[in-house]
Amino acid sequence: MKKGGRTTVMLVVSLGFLGPLVALGASPDVVLNEVAWGGTAAGGQDEWIELRNCGASPVDLAGWVVTIGDARIPLSVVEESTLEVRRSTLEPGGFLLLERTDDTTVSDVAADVIYKGALSNTGANVKLLDAMGNVVDQVLCADVGWPAGCASEGALPYATMERVDPIEMGNVWRTNDGLVHCGVDAAGAPIQGTPRAANSATVDYLTAPRVQLLAPIAGEAGCPLVVQWQAIDPDGLPAGLQIAIAVRVEGAEEWTVLIENLANQGSFAWDCSSFAKGVTYEVRVSATDWEDRVGAATSTPFTLR
Repeated sequence: MKKGGRTTVMLVVSLGFLGPLVALGASPDVVLNEVAWGGTAAGGQDEWIELRNCGASPVDLAGWVVTIGDARIPLSVVEESTLEVRRSTLEPGGFLLLERTDDTTVSDVAADVIYKGALSNTGANVKLLDAMGNVVDQVLCADVGWPAGCASEGALPYATMERVDPIEMGNVWRTNDGLVHCGVDAAGAPIQGTPRAANSATVDYLTAPRVQLLAPIAGEAGCPLVVQWQAIDPDGLPAGLQIAIAVRVEGAEEWTVLIENLANQGSFAWDCSSFAKGVTYEVRVSATDWEDRVGAATSTPFTLR
């Protein structure tokens, strides 16, 4: 405890970490959007939490509370673990920034709420409650650990845990990618997160290539095996993607690249005669855009006969 990274036929798309959020029915308008549980390079205690209004109307947060374990942080009044409230209405598409202890955690972005309390590096249960005490959103990590984000020892130290897209992707979290970030910490160093701005995970989801895998399908497959795909780049040229096809034994870590530099859509006849029969494989089609963003689609496992 610290102190005060779609389917038409049998498609699996890997877009991030499925965090231990408990399903609450329809996606709420206001969500927990980003959690800086590891602090910042200026101090592990410099934690912050961000809320996002995904709806089309303002939300009055009077009576609403964020809880961290047993600690309660009212969002509209100074009491319990709340030290200061500067704003308690969340505009459509807007963000609400909660900074721990003081307003220097994100030194160039003003906090909306200042609170006391700590987020353990091993995980915590964080909940958003409305004025009636109903759980609007929650991330339950006390027992299983955070699904994303880094502390000082992470691959990208002090990178935040970001929601990909609560409307389209639900409870999927990613670690800030270090490419899309904003704000500076108490020492003036860049924050590996996006306080009061669109998450890097969201930007990547909206702009990364989308790959649709049409074949192969599950079951048995003979040689040659035909791989069919189509891909688009939401923010790029219609034909500007680099397509690659790879294969691996089901569950293996390494992929073997079969061919690269293919068109955005097409088919490829894989001569799999040199591969072991009776073994279960997976095929992946990946697309890389001009910003080096990658989208991929992986087939369900199939057995060569």
